Amino acid sequence: MFNRIIAINSIEQLNESYYVISVDIGESVKEIRPGQFFELKKPESCYPMLRKPISVYDIQSTKVSFMIKKLGKATEQFAVMKAGDKLDIIGPLGNGFSITEGNKAIIVSGGIGYPPLYYLKTQLEQAGKTIYWLHGGQTSIDIFPADEIWTDDGSAGNKGFVTEGLTNYIKNQKPDVIYACGPKAMLKACHQIAERNSVPLFVSLEEYMACGIGVCYGCAVKVRTDNSIGVTYKTVCKDGPVFEAKDIVWE
Repeated sequence: MFNRIIAINSIEQLNESYYVISVDIGESVKEIRPGQFFELKKPESCYPMLRKPISVYDIQSTKVSFMIKKLGKATEQFAVMKAGDKLDIIGPLGNGFSITEGNKAIIVSGGIGYPPLYYLKTQLEQAGKTIYWLHGGQTSIDIFPADEIWTDDGSAGNKGFVTEGLTNYIKNQKPDVIYACGPKAMLKACHQIAERNSVPLFVSLEEYMACGIGVCYGCAVKVRTDNSIGVTYKTVCKDGPVFEAKDIVWE
C-alpha cells in the first residue's frame, strides 16, 4: 500500500466542475485494480480533517490519476492546487471489479460514476472484451466520452435517464455482464433491469468513506446473507466498493 505525502505531477481542468489530478506512485500502480480508490488530503489542512475517498480514474506508466468533481470543501481545495503542491495519499483501498467470463460487457455510469469505469474499460479492452458504454448526467457539464449519452435536461445526447438506454440496448443486444457506478437510484434501476433480463450486474457504490479501512462503519450497506435474519451489514470501503447487485438490499 502507498502511504505518503508526495508532489502532484499535474492537474487538468476539464470544465467548470471537473478536473483531473495525477501523481506518480512508482511501482505501486501494479497493485491497483479497477474500482479501487485512494484517500486524499491536503497536508496540514485542519478542515476538513478527514481524507476524501477518490476512485482511480486512469493509470499511465507509474502515474495514477483521479477525476474529481467540485462538491464541497475538500474537493474545492484540491481544485486550486498546482503541479508540485503536496498531497497526502493512501491506497489503493477496497475491492475492485473482476474481469468476468463472457465477451460482451455493458458499462453504465452516471455523473461522477464515470471515473472508476474508465479504468475498468481499459482493462476490459486489454482482455479482448466487446464493450458498450452508456453515460448519463444532469447536464452537459457531467458528460464525458461514451458510446451513448443521456442527460436529464437534454443538453447533450438523449433526454432522459441513462437507464432508459440500458433497457433499449438489452432488448436487442443481451450482454454477458453489466458494470455500473453512479447515484443509488440509478444503480437500483440497473439492478431491476438486470434481474428482468437475467444478466449479472456488478456495481460500485458511492458512499462517504471516512476511514477507508472498515473501522468507523460510516459507510455500512445492508446485504443479503444466509444467517438467521437473512441480512447483514458490510462496509463499502473495505468489503466494496464493488458488489454484485443481487447481494445488495435495495431500499
